Amino acid sequence: MATVSFYVDGFNLYHAINGLHRPQLKWLNLRELAISFLEKEDTLAGVTYFTARMVWNPQKLQRHREYINALIAHDVAVVESKFLRTNKYCNGYERYCDFYEEKQTDVAIAVRVLSDAHAGFMERAVLVTADSDQVPLLRELAKTFPSLEVHIAAPPRRMREARELCSIATRHSEISAGRLSACLMARSVVDHSGRVVARCPASYLPAGDAEP
Repeated sequence: MATVSFYVDGFNLYHAINGLHRPQLKWLNLRELAISFLEKEDTLAGVTYFTARMVWNPQKLQRHREYINALIAHDVAVVESKFLRTNKYCNGYERYCDFYEEKQTDVAIAVRVLSDAHAGFMERAVLVTADSDQVPLLRELAKTFPSLEVHIAAPPRRMREARELCSIATRHSEISAGRLSACLMARSVVDHSGRVVARCPASYLPAGDAEP
């Protein structure tokens, strides 16, 4: 029996799901996913989703807004960072082009996990990521909180990228498409008052499926 906290590197998970070419899996209930990792008599302390909004793309921004609203309705805490525009040389166009780089998310994850550990918030931390930038975090957790269990839940097909993380963690596993499929939200998401706060974007529906 343990108190478990669940942390999700949003874009690391999103890009892994995108590679599966099953768009319906993007409408993922992160609270249900967290619950699927609990053992008998475990308690879920909280679920935190780390992300940044792509404000320069209206279509993606709207889909992301719907998803964030849906997660909040399921009691998922959302921590937002940002994208910064940079100008770099692009080999494809043989000229300098504008790029957008996600900033602060890695640090935000590390700060939140360490803060929760210092507060005695959990006995086991589950991190959904394959990003090796979190290696220093895991080393610090192992040194400062040796009794804290750290579970790396690698996004689908990202176990190779997560090898260094897994070598430090207490335990590790790879999230399967089947597990994701069992944790999807309803197409229309309601809050605790029964008000519809989000609807699944049409592009997240399976091919050939239509809105009811």
